[in-house]
Amino acid sequence: MPISVRLPALHERQAEIAFSPARFRVVCCGRRFGKTRLAVLLALEEALRGGSVMWVAPSFDKAMIGWRLFEELSLSLSGLVTIKRGERRLTTASKGWISINSADSEGGLRGEGLSLVVVDEAAHIKNLKDIWETELRPALTDRMGKAVFISTPAGYNYFYDLFRMADSDSAWQSWQLPSSANPFLNAEELESARKQLPALVYRQEYDAEFVQLEGALFRREFFEIVDGEPAMERVARYWDLAASTKTLADYSAGVKVGMDKDGTVYVLDCVRGRWEWPALIRVIGNTARADGLSCTQFVEAVGTQRGMLDLLQAEPALSGAAFRGVVLHKDKVTRANAFLARAEQGKVKLVRGEWNRAWLDEICAFPASEHDDQVDATAGAFNSLAVPDRVEYGESIWR
Repeated sequence: MPISVRLPALHERQAEIAFSPARFRVVCCGRRFGKTRLAVLLALEEALRGGSVMWVAPSFDKAMIGWRLFEELSLSLSGLVTIKRGERRLTTASKGWISINSADSEGGLRGEGLSLVVVDEAAHIKNLKDIWETELRPALTDRMGKAVFISTPAGYNYFYDLFRMADSDSAWQSWQLPSSANPFLNAEELESARKQLPALVYRQEYDAEFVQLEGALFRREFFEIVDGEPAMERVARYWDLAASTKTLADYSAGVKVGMDKDGTVYVLDCVRGRWEWPALIRVIGNTARADGLSCTQFVEAVGTQRGMLDLLQAEPALSGAAFRGVVLHKDKVTRANAFLARAEQGKVKLVRGEWNRAWLDEICAFPASEHDDQVDATAGAFNSLAVPDRVEYGESIWR
């Protein structure tokens, strides 16, 4: 039989969602709004009533975020909830259950009927449309089950389509709530994030707006072209090398960036071309010698490029140059965000050169551009200057 318990309190906007009678609820909200906690409480409440609940996240790692919260909240329900860690499953004394699943296995969400499905970070599930239409929606049919989709937005993808379902179907209800709707978040911290992050990124991640990041990150008016360069506090060049030494399909690029004492960033030079390895060694060597010893040379040290770094460091002709390896743990857009924020502040200038036009064409089309070697090299050089306390030389790691 159903069990009645007192679960933790919700803030006002969470409660509005929780008590909605809508069968299908789409919750688009900013980071730290409390959407995961809200959905976990809804799932627990359903299971305690004897319901069958499936929790779906984009990947195993993301699913474990919800799982850990289930474990935490279940501690206050001793005797009512049994945790089966090996199965990532909870059962209740009322014969309800919750199953934690990832969406990255084809057909893995098929099974028995459900009374509730929660889709966590729905906007980040690439095959959301197929999963919903062929696996999850049919599972709700025999029990007239409900669904809750929670996520920050990620462009105009299928999550956006679900968000708009409320426009034409009374069974659906949608919410679009910024992070600031959580009364427990510090307003000064939100304002600090607003100042530090690119405007579009803040609008998506904190204001929960559907924005299109692709092809709209950088604008030409962000970059003033100047003649000459002032005195620099720090200078670095980052090399984005083509993945293979035997193919001319992609470009290698080395971008030199400097920063003055006021934090203004200068893109000083860009060397770019398609070279096979012997020629590339000569280009890098000549460039490094021209840059001088005050300019540290960075190279990504993952996979094939790890071997390239070893060859560069062992090359006798380059013995005087300071090469450092970098292990990167973020995608290209995320790595470019800090540089984008500085550009939006009007604190990035280009030193006039023949490379300016090609550099601007690529960066203003990023990340939808055909090539991104100049962008990645620029972001790499900037990051080495902007966050020196997070760069471990010899085997630098930017997380």
